[in-house]
Amino acid sequence: MLKLLLPAGARDEVRLEEQIPADHRGLRDAALPLSGPVVLDLRARSVGDGVLVRGTVQTQIDVPCRRCLSTVTQPVDETLDLLFVPADADEEEDLGGEVYPLPLRGMDLDLTEPIREQLILRTPEYALCSEECKGLCPQCGTDLNFATCVCVPEASPSPWDVLRKLEPN
Repeated sequence: MLKLLLPAGARDEVRLEEQIPADHRGLRDAALPLSGPVVLDLRARSVGDGVLVRGTVQTQIDVPCRRCLSTVTQPVDETLDLLFVPADADEEEDLGGEVYPLPLRGMDLDLTEPIREQLILRTPEYALCSEECKGLCPQCGTDLNFATCVCVPEASPSPWDVLRKLEPN
């Protein structure tokens, strides 16, 4: 687990600089396609009754190209703003966005779940290996970036096909 120790009653800023391996138990469970370690540089401070955690997260994620399905490594370099507020069990479901429940007891703030959630949200939905990617042949599946296929393109139906079938008078 990734924990941040909060000093009791302190209003000083707490800093966390850590490098988490890609196979970390808390990240592995989410099936994140990480290809490198997760580098965190976070600062936490008290704000009112809660704790604000700000900083950056950097890593690399492997995603498939949306045209040819080859693996593309995408860098992730994002800023995080996580707010932890006191909440009872009923209110935890109502917390939305980047607001998380603050533990009722203890001075350990577990950041594993919020970091995992933020990485999932920042995983690119679509990626391209290059703008010139030709993709796969829809008929035979040949990667058109490396080979040409001999498939004959199917003629797509035209709205004019019905009129072409009419005999002239």
